[in-house]
Amino acid sequence: MIIKRFEAATTPQAMQLVKKALGEDAVIFSQKTLDKGTPAQRVEIMAAMDYDLEKNESSARPAAQEKTADKPATYGYATIRRPKKTPATRVERQQADLPEKFAKLLDNEEEKWPQSTDVKGTEAPLPKALHRQQVKKWRDELIDKIQVEHLTSDNPDDPDIIALVGPTGVGKTTTAAKLAAWYHLHQGKKVTLLSMDCYRIGATDQLRTYARIMRLPCEVAVRKEDLAGAVARHQDADLIIIDTAGKSPYDPHHVDELADWFAPVAGVQPLLCLSATTKKEDLSQIVSSYQALAPRSLILTKLDETRAYAAICQQVASTKMPVGYLTMGQRVPEDFMVADKPFLDAFFKKGWSVMAQEMVN
Repeated sequence: MIIKRFEAATTPQAMQLVKKALGEDAVIFSQKTLDKGTPAQRVEIMAAMDYDLEKNESSARPAAQEKTADKPATYGYATIRRPKKTPATRVERQQADLPEKFAKLLDNEEEKWPQSTDVKGTEAPLPKALHRQQVKKWRDELIDKIQVEHLTSDNPDDPDIIALVGPTGVGKTTTAAKLAAWYHLHQGKKVTLLSMDCYRIGATDQLRTYARIMRLPCEVAVRKEDLAGAVARHQDADLIIIDTAGKSPYDPHHVDELADWFAPVAGVQPLLCLSATTKKEDLSQIVSSYQALAPRSLILTKLDETRAYAAICQQVASTKMPVGYLTMGQRVPEDFMVADKPFLDAFFKKGWSVMAQEMVN
């Protein structure tokens, strides 16, 4: 008995390969779908023929000699052996696997690269080294697109005003405290904290507690008139940080409400907070929802709460918005970093666990 494996895009195509190679009497052992739900999805069929190929060819030779020159033999190497495809063709077809492989690189998973097979009638996958090279090249090109930008003063005579925006649960309040601590303690700036988060129980108390510990002024704006008034009262500050309420990114009125509050205040720079734990589809919706506010830059939060960074990396690269700051953990102000390009490049290539260890050393 001769057993062979066949792969094709669809079941009818795979069955056609079986019939062509093994004939109508082929026995099907198994059938399954590989890489289901991906661009590389295909069908695998294991089939066999219950006679000896060499004996069949020997008995068929006299009959084959009587055939006319324009009729091919029923069985033989040319009919069973699928033509070899060039390496270039395989590279092009397997480009669709790059995002999945890239995700494994960023997630610090052990890569299970496909092994070559000796089963005739199937196409061997790309060599391990070549496939790895293609994935890393694609990853590096993606990471190169990520840019960095920090807080800039448009008018040195007026305070810089930044507003942390983003959906609920991304850590805006803690991030506001970390920003205040960084610029007050490390940069010597006079900082004022304002809160618009009147929806979440205890949110304003939390920000007031941080402000009291750092001996910084803090006010709560219940209405948009309160926000404009608070900004006017603190024109002597170097930096005003506004903590906004978080809502669902699928709420169509939330961003319009924020824009309405910011309108009377000149010079507000929104910074969009994105959590590294957010799913790819939701990240895309968040960025799309807050585009109307024209965010100045991104703040990546909760980097320590996941080991899967492919989604956040791809989203940041596609938004074309620079990254300003990074946060990890609950400690204020320790768990905070001003983003820089070399660190981001190394982080998205090695992951947070490796970078955290290097920082300790």
